[in-house]
Amino acid sequence: MSTLIKNATIITMDDQSGIIQGSVWVENGRIKEVIPHLPGSEPTIHVNETIDGSEMIVMPGMTNAHYHSYSNLLKGTTSHLPLEMWSLYTTAYGYSLDDEDIYHAVLLGVIDMIKSGVTSCIDHFPHIRRSEAALKAYEASSIRVGFAPMMHDVPDHHFLPVDLPIDTKRKLDQASPISVVEMRAFYNSLFDRWHDKNDRIQIVVGPNAPQRCSQEMLALCKELSEQSGAYVHTHLLETRIQKEVGDSAFSGGILGRLQDQQLLSRKLSTAHSIWIEDDEAEMLAEHGVSFVHNPVSNMMLGSGRANVSSYLEDGINVALGTDSSNCGISHNLFEAMRIAVMHSRQEHPNFHEWLQPIDVLKMATVGGAHILGEEKKRGKIKQNYEADLVLLNKRSSALTVNADVISQLVYYENGSSIESVMVKGEWILKNRKMVSFDEEAVIQAVKEKQESLLQKSRASVQWANEVEPYFTDMYKKFHPHPGEKKAGSNRMDAAHEQGKFEGMKS
Repeated sequence: MSTLIKNATIITMDDQSGIIQGSVWVENGRIKEVIPHLPGSEPTIHVNETIDGSEMIVMPGMTNAHYHSYSNLLKGTTSHLPLEMWSLYTTAYGYSLDDEDIYHAVLLGVIDMIKSGVTSCIDHFPHIRRSEAALKAYEASSIRVGFAPMMHDVPDHHFLPVDLPIDTKRKLDQASPISVVEMRAFYNSLFDRWHDKNDRIQIVVGPNAPQRCSQEMLALCKELSEQSGAYVHTHLLETRIQKEVGDSAFSGGILGRLQDQQLLSRKLSTAHSIWIEDDEAEMLAEHGVSFVHNPVSNMMLGSGRANVSSYLEDGINVALGTDSSNCGISHNLFEAMRIAVMHSRQEHPNFHEWLQPIDVLKMATVGGAHILGEEKKRGKIKQNYEADLVLLNKRSSALTVNADVISQLVYYENGSSIESVMVKGEWILKNRKMVSFDEEAVIQAVKEKQESLLQKSRASVQWANEVEPYFTDMYKKFHPHPGEKKAGSNRMDAAHEQGKFEGMKS
């Protein structure tokens, strides 16, 4: 199959080219050539399909680098609490999901992502016994995925200093985690059946978070990554509570647990990474670790502000994620890019340190591809790269004005200009219509089961209601009245203090 997209505006994301006018020649899943030329002077090339791109922008497909697919069925549920309490509810609803629910949840999220120019994602997946259903959905969707089943054997109430009644703690402990032996067998089975399937599915080792894994479980992460060459993806230092408790509980803090198990490497990506101190960021940079910025969920859960500008200055690769549907907005990286730019302006009183549109576009394209070791095969429109392309119609309200194209995409685009999307040279969205599966059938199936989902989760949600006050009491101890708040050595605290100082000077 060969395609020529002619006379288009091409955002290459290649440092040497930038934005050019010309044509993109796709053959056998790869970009055979990017041809700069004046409008109307395209070369004559014999291909199966020719597309007039004179009213189009062509950009690389983006990567949603931290995402939880199961949450697509939980839109409109509990989203008004900080992480430590919110987790009780998302877990409660998640218990009720069966294989069919998970299959449709994956495809529902894929609709969101493809229609907003996302061609790859990292799905940090907590319901490991439903993994087969999720992977079958990804196979049907034709999107790329780094599938990272969560590994954890230390529940939050064992790590967090929450004061629970004995009976309540006993009941929580009845949900025994999967053992290291079982987890090893599970992952080895996944690697055998799914890793690199169709060159679109990667199995990624997915520790939930360092504090939620025993030393043995973290050692297994290292073992699995080394034996299979797989990448590793985890939550890291998402909240102030995790930082303070981790510093007290572990030598070297939570980050030290990753270091002790030799997991700090080019293969590791860490989601959120908010409560990172300067020396810790420098150490992560030295090891080639990547961060995934989740600006929306960070704000929705009140977790804090990641100092992304400083991370970029340290040479850390940063990507973008949308996290969960029930602690964010849609899985739309145009929205995430826009919010990331605005978020940085709250982070830095010095406007010279604000993120710029090109910074966040790099996170969404090149940065996301880098996390899965694919920065030399996608994320750019470049000769011999795989053809993951997004075609946007310039005859839209967001793109009609012909000014700074990258600023227009980041500040004004929401996905409504997208006409077509291809992955490895195959159309997965064509003329605004999903190609690989029936979108309407998925939506109808979700609508039909929504009421039963809420019914099935009623008992577990009630249990979360009973437990939540104990977690809330713990949370208040770590978040006293602002007047009593002490400044820490974390970058976040330094940014807040600098902001107050700048305000006093003015």
